[in-house]
Amino acid sequence: MSKVKKRIRPTKEQAQEFNRRLDAVIEAGHISNLYCDCDLCQALAEQAELMGYREYSTIKQHSDKWDRRKREYERRRQIDAIKMASLAGQGLTFTEIGGKMHRSKGYISKLAKEFDIKIFKKKRGRKLCH
Repeated sequence: MSKVKKRIRPTKEQAQEFNRRLDAVIEAGHISNLYCDCDLCQALAEQAELMGYREYSTIKQHSDKWDRRKREYERRRQIDAIKMASLAGQGLTFTEIGGKMHRSKGYISKLAKEFDIKIFKKKRGRKLCH
């Protein structure tokens, strides 16, 4: 088994410096930017590595992988909405549409609300004998 590097507890001065740099990053408004390479964020990353909170100090570079996945997801939802609209036009219910499209009833209802598609519900009750 490989030896695990034990993190040493930071001194009071190191903790104060870390909090000061963290406050500077928050004041700059970079709290949700993972790929920021400004001086403030870079200094915070180096301080975190020094204290043992991170294994590397370089900020990851942004990749288009997540943007591509988001575009594919949106495209798939649009295709599903078109299929769902055509099946709803035939008078099918949520569960029947979900069964034909191999999707869940919750997903179908969420898409119906988002794309404003009217899906009729089957009437329940006694059938007339006439």
